[in-house]
Amino acid sequence: MRPTSGAILVATGAFLIVGAVATPLTVAPALVKVPLDQSSVTVSKAENATVFDFPTLSERSGVNLTAHRAVRGDVGAGNDDRAVFNVGVRVIDDASKAEITVNTDRVALDRRTAEAVACCAEDINGSPFKHEGLTYTFPFGTEKKTYRYFDNTARKAYPAKYVSTEKLQGLTVYKFEMTAEPIQIKQIDVPGRLVGSTEPTVSAGLFYTNVRTLWVEPDSGVIVKGQEKQAQTLRDATGVDKVKMIDATLAFTEDTQKQQAKAAKDARNQINLLTTVLPIVLGLLGLALVLLGLFIIIRATRRRSDASPVNADDRPTTDLPSQASSEPVEETATPTGGRHAVERSEP
Repeated sequence: MRPTSGAILVATGAFLIVGAVATPLTVAPALVKVPLDQSSVTVSKAENATVFDFPTLSERSGVNLTAHRAVRGDVGAGNDDRAVFNVGVRVIDDASKAEITVNTDRVALDRRTAEAVACCAEDINGSPFKHEGLTYTFPFGTEKKTYRYFDNTARKAYPAKYVSTEKLQGLTVYKFEMTAEPIQIKQIDVPGRLVGSTEPTVSAGLFYTNVRTLWVEPDSGVIVKGQEKQAQTLRDATGVDKVKMIDATLAFTEDTQKQQAKAAKDARNQINLLTTVLPIVLGLLGLALVLLGLFIIIRATRRRSDASPVNADDRPTTDLPSQASSEPVEETATPTGGRHAVERSEP
């Protein structure tokens, strides 16, 4: 092959090596982002919960609850930097199918850090509200540290502290725990007797508390399992809890955990492809082409050197026997103007 072919291979190999270096540094960060078209439904269950029964104005215990949470990406409102999610959460009584709570949420988040950003008519239950911290996912490359995680009911972010590393659904996950201390979320009018008052109607504070535990696959930031120990209570004028509006421990079902684990594995495989597999393949292929190209160039150069013309002075001389007699030859003197002169003078 010609040296030109070798040069082409060297140039191609060098390009692939540069690509191997650039892929994890520039290409992967540009592609590994929170998806704009996010679409998921998670299901949580609670057993032996306590809820307030409004028709009878009394607490009911031993209730089984199911919570459905649907997350849908608003692709049109998103861009390269942000994603926008519309979220709906519905908690129902398994026995009566009655709705216990219904909530909606609209949030914008940074596609790389997963932190909430002020944008795009964000709201909670239809009322404008600025979110902060993390919401429905953790960042790619989640670390063993404390993050701020937003609570929609309390409408504020709380520290979600790293607790431990565990195995869940075949994955290594980081366990985080967030505690929302009792906080008043609204003031409502209720019959006085519910809070120990003789008045027909009194205004009572509705207080909320929650211990939220999240198991996160660190590479993808996907929440594989979520659990909430939440309670909402009515308090009397002295601040004593009088009525449990809801007291339940809701946790992702087994099927939802498997679904989330698959999503985490798929995302992790994509990240691994862009940050590890592809750079290694490009690097090895590029190195092979460079070496092959150099080999072709060197071999072609040597062949050209061997085939170059040899100067006469450099040729080896061979002694051949002389065809002339070794005996001395007597030269016969020819008179001036002899035969040759006569021949030249003839017309």
